[in-house]
Amino acid sequence: MKIHRPKILIATIAGAALIARVFAGIPVIDAANLANSQISHIATIAKWVENIAQLKTQITQLKEQVSIQDQLRNWTGNPSDAAKILSLGILNESDLLRDYGLTRDDIARAVKSLDTLSRTDGNTYRSVYVPDLDGGTAQYDPLTHRRHALLDARADNTRAVADQTRERERELLEEIALTLSELRSGATDAQVQKLTAKLIVLNGQLSQAETTRRRQMDEVILQKIANDNRRETEQLAAAELAAKDDFLANQRVTAFMRSINPRKNAR
Repeated sequence: MKIHRPKILIATIAGAALIARVFAGIPVIDAANLANSQISHIATIAKWVENIAQLKTQITQLKEQVSIQDQLRNWTGNPSDAAKILSLGILNESDLLRDYGLTRDDIARAVKSLDTLSRTDGNTYRSVYVPDLDGGTAQYDPLTHRRHALLDARADNTRAVADQTRERERELLEEIALTLSELRSGATDAQVQKLTAKLIVLNGQLSQAETTRRRQMDEVILQKIANDNRRETEQLAAAELAAKDDFLANQRVTAFMRSINPRKNAR
């Protein structure tokens, strides 16, 4: 049998080419590249998991902050609402601007000098108004007795102020006790601040009442000091005037005696 070698060789070469062409369309799987791809994918997933955990933590922290802010808002309260609830009690404008007794000028204008002569101060003193030897009424100098009338008037005013300020102190102490009770049950910080400010004002008013009473007492003391000083001044002036009058009287007596002494006249 005769074999044609060139045809067989051509067929073999053609078949090999066909097989190479078929296998050229199939990707070559590299084990190292596949392992690196899997590792990168796992790392990406791990990063995603970490980011999701951080996001959950941030959300939790945000919720906690919102809850804390709500709690603070509820505790601090609304100042306008606290002002509506707060009762000022006896701290009205008229109470804060209250005056006690009469002023110094009012007393000076109202006093009558000779009233001090009939003053008994609740039967503590005897009336100075007494008849003279003829049974008539003595004539007194109003200016001489005005200083004593002023002292009496200031003493009366001090007693009135003391009574008024003690009544005011009683009102303030009752209001302080009530405010302290409200302060203990204060639900919000706004209420606590409002009540604290009210307590400060109440204590200031309490101190003012005490100061006013002391000032009135000082007025009486100052008037007494002024009277005593004036009396000493008048006594000193009277003594100086008496000394001068005695000197002048001695001169006149001497001159008169010389005028009636015949021996001295002869000389």
